[in-house]
Amino acid sequence: MPHAVDVLLEMIRQPQRSDGALMAMLDLFDRQPTALSSLLIQAMDGQARKCEMLRAATELLPDDCAPEVYRLAWKRFKTGDSHWLVAEISLHAAWSAPQLLQDDWDAARRLSESGELGGLFWHALPRETGDQWLKHAGNAPAAVQRVTRNALEASGIAEIQAAASELGGPRDEPWGTIGLEAQAGKEIRTGRALHGRSGLHLRFGAKIQRVQLAQARSAEGRLQRMHPTWTGGDVRAIARIGGRLAGCCGICGAPLQRLLELDVRLIGPCSIPKVTFGLCLDCPDTGESGWCHGDPVYFRHDEQGRPDAHESQVLDPRIVPDDSHALLALDVDLIGIPSERWQPPSYLGGWQNYSRAGGVPTWIQSGMYLSCPDCHRTMFFVMQLDSHVPLADGSLMQWMNGGMLYTFWCDQCRISGHYSQYS
Repeated sequence: MPHAVDVLLEMIRQPQRSDGALMAMLDLFDRQPTALSSLLIQAMDGQARKCEMLRAATELLPDDCAPEVYRLAWKRFKTGDSHWLVAEISLHAAWSAPQLLQDDWDAARRLSESGELGGLFWHALPRETGDQWLKHAGNAPAAVQRVTRNALEASGIAEIQAAASELGGPRDEPWGTIGLEAQAGKEIRTGRALHGRSGLHLRFGAKIQRVQLAQARSAEGRLQRMHPTWTGGDVRAIARIGGRLAGCCGICGAPLQRLLELDVRLIGPCSIPKVTFGLCLDCPDTGESGWCHGDPVYFRHDEQGRPDAHESQVLDPRIVPDDSHALLALDVDLIGIPSERWQPPSYLGGWQNYSRAGGVPTWIQSGMYLSCPDCHRTMFFVMQLDSHVPLADGSLMQWMNGGMLYTFWCDQCRISGHYSQYS
């Protein structure tokens, strides 16, 4: 098997760009998954150039091999190794084995210059370390101040958050406050958690998955079919998606469509057994407000969890509903995957199945938790739907031309809110 690793390393040294190295790595993974650890270690030793194949190997690295590779990469990073793959693997360790990086908080702060360490990582930051960073940050370059500010704000420690907000230059409100809650995943005033620790991936049947992966090039599609978020884990519950609802859109008057019907208690606080999340897909793209332009829309739910338009939606008589989009009605499995590797805090690209109920939001842009239009409390994150939700005509729903739809819930007022982001 070492010969196969040598062949792969030689392939990525070649100047031409093709899918050959990626396909060869997938062949190796298919035959002997544990060989990816040797591949990644030798690639770090040889200072291999940046390439898609090694990034993919880092994602596919089996859980039982990952700790060894993570420890080696982190050791190298702490001693000053600036190779891109060392940082890439260390970032993966921050998501799936955060305790490994907590032996050197200064190094973790440097690593955050390479990528997002949000989610739950900074919640373990010791208060005394944060105080030391604040003490010395004022004289640091602006770039270092911004990294320090982001880490301290994500810690969720109110006193540190407030002091850190001035680092790295001024920010326009309300985005500073919105970003603060998004980084920490906690409500500023109370420290209340705004998301759960782990989510459940939405998994459609084999026929739908073929449609979801059809547009990917051959090597990328094969990689997705092997990815644990598309194939691993076990079924924890079944939810319902698609179909028209009795509730109506307050903007165009069309019936809402079911985004997902599930027991929210599986993922967060909820006082009723089941909630049906719905959205209007019939408002045409007119350049006005609505989820298709990144603006939030809200719905009020009755005691059975059924949605209807919130009063904040204003009927526009100029809008003629467009019924070209209809979500396919079917049951969908909610899959639990034990490893936290598959709940990254920022969008990494198109290999993973990012559609999830609960867990940490995967922000495509800067994160934003919605505020309840009634009680004004920050809403709890419920789910995110990537742009591969099946439509009745056999195509896939594209949120803002290939983005992500985010859904939030206020259990006190029984109100849901939705908005979307795109890259």
